[in-house]
Amino acid sequence: MMSEFDRHQLLTMLPVAEKQALSPHVKLIMLSTKEELNPVDSPLRYLYFPLGAAISVMEMERSGRVLEVAVVGKEGCFCPDVLNGVTASPTHTIVQIGGASLFVDTATLVGMLPALPVFARMVRRFSALMFRHAVISVGCSQWHSVEQRLARWLLAHHHRTGDIIFPFTHGFLADQLGSQRVTVTETLSAFQRNDMVRYSYGKVELINIEKVKDMSCECFSLATQAIEDYLRDIQSYTM
Repeated sequence: MMSEFDRHQLLTMLPVAEKQALSPHVKLIMLSTKEELNPVDSPLRYLYFPLGAAISVMEMERSGRVLEVAVVGKEGCFCPDVLNGVTASPTHTIVQIGGASLFVDTATLVGMLPALPVFARMVRRFSALMFRHAVISVGCSQWHSVEQRLARWLLAHHHRTGDIIFPFTHGFLADQLGSQRVTVTETLSAFQRNDMVRYSYGKVELINIEKVKDMSCECFSLATQAIEDYLRDIQSYTM
């Protein structure tokens, strides 16, 4: 499991002693796209560290409407608040992009925290990053067009995973953006006509990332800068 730590941007920066302490308790799992990890108020049994997966933190109305507020990739974990005594999920959480993830039992982890001071500091710093991303997301949903938000959303997943092909249906994208399915279909059609993406049912492929960047709002660069600041900070914790 130690080699898997090096695939994760937070875990790879841990001191050797903390990696060795954590390693026997960390397991590898394959998460599936659209898999529900936690409804609101459900017990937080595991802390997840995505490797190739992306986990979506969402707000859901009783009517079924949803809106994504943050995404966790290989830079962080879900849910960092367990280190502060939170035992129930504050959000609705699903797997947005299926793939590999590490996970650890939260009860075991909390009992080990005295031996993991750097780990605890890094995870708490990630909690601040999630809050920053949530604030950016709320502003983006209020101020920017569906075209800008979809471009930003696709770029964010490319930035996190390095992938250019994603298993997204129009309905799934509409849910994530808090938009109508027909609006997303029209937007993707326009993107395809402009040679930005290529899409079919259940698949969206980025074919001109620079054009997608030109369409995106400033929120992509704000969110990316927040990740870079976070990674710089956690690297400094071991110096």
